[in-house]
Amino acid sequence: MNKWNHPEKLGSILENILSERGYHTICKEYEVVSRWKEIVGERISEVTECSRVEDGILYVNVSTAPWRQEMVFLKQEILKQIKKVTGCDTIRDIIFG
Repeated sequence: MNKWNHPEKLGSILENILSERGYHTICKEYEVVSRWKEIVGERISEVTECSRVEDGILYVNVSTAPWRQEMVFLKQEILKQIKKVTGCDTIRDIIFG
């Protein structure tokens, strides 16, 4: 049998291409930034802004010092939620500024 007898889904083909070229990680990390509100919820997203990911570190701006301290306590839970919602497992730390 040749490969044409079994069509592949477009999503699967794109996933393979992104992985082979190293873009899969970048796409997953961008997904974390773009889906921040879904990851942390409405209340936290109102006082935070997810700005970027560099070298496995997510940078998040926080509006006040008390909220910044609260976010430090929630860091591990947020990292778990990032993996759950987006499947991104390359983010290993969060810096709150």
